[in-house]
Amino acid sequence: MNVVGLGRCGCNIAKCFEQYPQYNVYHINTEKIDSKNFFLLKKQDSHEEYEKNYSNLSKFFKKIKDEVFFIVGGSGTISGATLSVLEDLKHCKITVVYVKPETDLLSENKTLQEKVVYNVLQQYARSGLLKVMYVFSNPIIEEMIPDITIYNRFEKINKLISSSLHMMNVFNNTEPVTATITDFSEIARIGSAGSFDVEENLENFYFSLDNVCEKCYYYAVPEKQLKEDTKLFRKITEQMKNKAKDKKVKISYMIHSTDYPQIHCYVVARSSQVQK
Repeated sequence: MNVVGLGRCGCNIAKCFEQYPQYNVYHINTEKIDSKNFFLLKKQDSHEEYEKNYSNLSKFFKKIKDEVFFIVGGSGTISGATLSVLEDLKHCKITVVYVKPETDLLSENKTLQEKVVYNVLQQYARSGLLKVMYVFSNPIIEEMIPDITIYNRFEKINKLISSSLHMMNVFNNTEPVTATITDFSEIARIGSAGSFDVEENLENFYFSLDNVCEKCYYYAVPEKQLKEDTKLFRKITEQMKNKAKDKKVKISYMIHSTDYPQIHCYVVARSSQVQK
């Protein structure tokens, strides 16, 4: 699996994947990063100039094939290079990870930039040019993280985003103990991820997705509990049955064995509609 980060936001999240052996990580930025796979873009003054003066990265990406996480923050001026980077990666199956900033605090120019990138990427996803587009909201995630400070704010947000994506990737590529999962439909290509509190039956998404049509729950259960807990499977199936009562949303789940000390559950939601 390959991870490509564009700009400071994208590169900082991509950097978090270097702790996992499953990923080849690439960084593209205007500031030097300590990485063997780094491309220095010349700093430009505007969104439009990043697109106009883009350097072809085909050689930089020559070893990349198959699956790619492409990570970008919408408010950075460097996001103007997004479509050009995606063009150089078009031979791959691309999952875009889009990090949405606190838009109320952006300048008028950066607000316009963010809207353009956000909406164009959604259209790319809906047209099938992207495998899927996952949206993460910085302000929503910030509200969920305890003990957050000015110094550790972005570090904690980036770790949560990267660990969630990593676990989803692991679960999608390993055999579950049991599952009702079916592939997400071809038209549902805009998504969000979150956590699910099994005891409280409470979902916390990292972006508020409208018009959800599909959800998948990934239960990560300690192996000992899988072997000994006689009530767990009934509890999970009852939770899923209750959620399936909303006929507008297709529900599926996976149960995986893990070495976690307690149950964790991740949830992914998908929509076929452009998010406003």
